[in-house]
Amino acid sequence: MGKLLAYLLVSGLIMFAMYLIYKLFLAIDNHHGFNRCILLIIYLVSFSSYPLYNFFYTHAIKTPIENPYFNTGNINLPLEPIDQPLWGTILIWIFLIGAFTVTLKTIITWIRIIRVVLSGEKLKRDNFTLVVIDSDKIAPFSWLHFIVINRNDFNNSAIITHELKHVRALHWIDLLFAQIVCILNWFNPGAWLMRDELMLVHEYQADMAVIENGHDPQEYQILLVKKAVGSRFPSLANSINHSKLKKRVTMMYKSKSRSRSKLKALALMPMVVLALELVSIPAVKAAVLTVSDSEVSLDKSSEKSPVTGKFRITSLNNSGMETTVVLTGEDLGNNLSVSGGTLTNNGQNYSAKSLNTNMTNGRAVITSVFPFSGNYENASVVFNINGQEVKLNLDDFRRNSQTSSISISPSNGIEISNGNTTLSTVGEMEIYLDGEKISEKEMKELNPETIASMSIDKQKNTIYITSK
Repeated sequence: MGKLLAYLLVSGLIMFAMYLIYKLFLAIDNHHGFNRCILLIIYLVSFSSYPLYNFFYTHAIKTPIENPYFNTGNINLPLEPIDQPLWGTILIWIFLIGAFTVTLKTIITWIRIIRVVLSGEKLKRDNFTLVVIDSDKIAPFSWLHFIVINRNDFNNSAIITHELKHVRALHWIDLLFAQIVCILNWFNPGAWLMRDELMLVHEYQADMAVIENGHDPQEYQILLVKKAVGSRFPSLANSINHSKLKKRVTMMYKSKSRSRSKLKALALMPMVVLALELVSIPAVKAAVLTVSDSEVSLDKSSEKSPVTGKFRITSLNNSGMETTVVLTGEDLGNNLSVSGGTLTNNGQNYSAKSLNTNMTNGRAVITSVFPFSGNYENASVVFNINGQEVKLNLDDFRRNSQTSSISISPSNGIEISNGNTTLSTVGEMEIYLDGEKISEKEMKELNPETIASMSIDKQKNTIYITSK
């Protein structure tokens, strides 16, 4: 549930940003069919851009090859569990209560609409059903393929034309989708404003259908004023007495907007980029990840069991522009869930740009890339592993990497011991010290105390050494 809420928070931000641009540049134009499409596209982009952004951003960065100069073998580091913030769980409960309330109100409104439809006399027509009711307290409206009208308006062709446009244009599908968005994004003003704007565009289209069908505009506007009273079903049905009457009348007199004004829709895309960049800010991203990793229950007994197995940092690569940290976990069983990823250095947080996990037979290799370079001061990394935050200290890793030894086997090549890992090569080999190739004789003359880190590539039969 936390992942859903985090996703809705980000998509809602994108939707609200795009709505503001639509309202500023496009809402004043009378390209009603085009504007309807733009509003639906805003929904689509809002709910798809963040997953696509994460997917392409993650796969655009290839998993870096471990820098052998920093490979230090097996260094066991202690796991330091961190309690999940309570506020993330509270947010989820607030979200669920709000969504339940809006859903309940929606169901009640649907029941009212169904009761009205069932109570009227049904007359089959081409592609729709005319429902004639006796009460004049309910304004004419359309819902699904039904047009509901009272007997006094039975012969009013303007009303029939208006509501028939809603039915033929399938406006009810738009409203159904918009209402679902309001249920899920009830906390987001953009969701409600988008729904109201979509309904207004529907009314513009229906009003223009009446005018284009030959009805006198002034007589039709008087009809709208007369029908301004009466019950309607907000959000779930298209009603002729939509509340934005002044805007509808104004739009009827507005001259046709130029076709090139549609190009203003291009202003929507920078807002998507801006919203995604805002979400990428470390503090914002950390908050979203906290919500994503939060649980619904407040009961401590329902918390996931602690992480089992052994985790350690096996590679640290500072390329000068970013830092790659590789973790290895063993004795993990078959299930492993890894998310988040934050590098903290001297009080500054850096969220992971990419996070990849490969698991085989209870052993996992977790590779993460952080937008950080420079000296490490009180540095650590935090990951969410199986629902529990795990912290590993980079300073411990670097201190352990200084304890190295080296020995030469007379006939079997070179053997390196680093921590509790032993690496060896056989036969002819290449040796690199600080990136420069050296001979085996020079290798023998090295003082182990001068070695900062080392690793071996068995496939290439090559050894890499970095001096202090």
